[in-house]
Amino acid sequence: MPTIQEVAEKFKVTADQVKQLKEGMSVTWDMIGHDCYEFLSSYGSETEMIAEMTIDAGRLEEYSRIGGVEADWKWLSAKGLNAIALGEATWDARY
Repeated sequence: MPTIQEVAEKFKVTADQVKQLKEGMSVTWDMIGHDCYEFLSSYGSETEMIAEMTIDAGRLEEYSRIGGVEADWKWLSAKGLNAIALGEATWDARY
């Protein structure tokens, strides 16, 4: 299991961005996760499902804001950044 710093280095983002993403994903997952497990068989792993369900479709922006995480998530759309792969690595990362 990689560290926050290792994820940041791998994806060429800052450790603070990874920490912020991990917090945003956690808040979002806390709000939507109970409705998502019926779709688990559509994914290769629980981590893949969580990354996809939290980062895709604007859920991260909406639910993290409701949960008190004020962040500008535009950096996730940077050219060449695989946001879903970053989300998977971030979800599993340890501090």
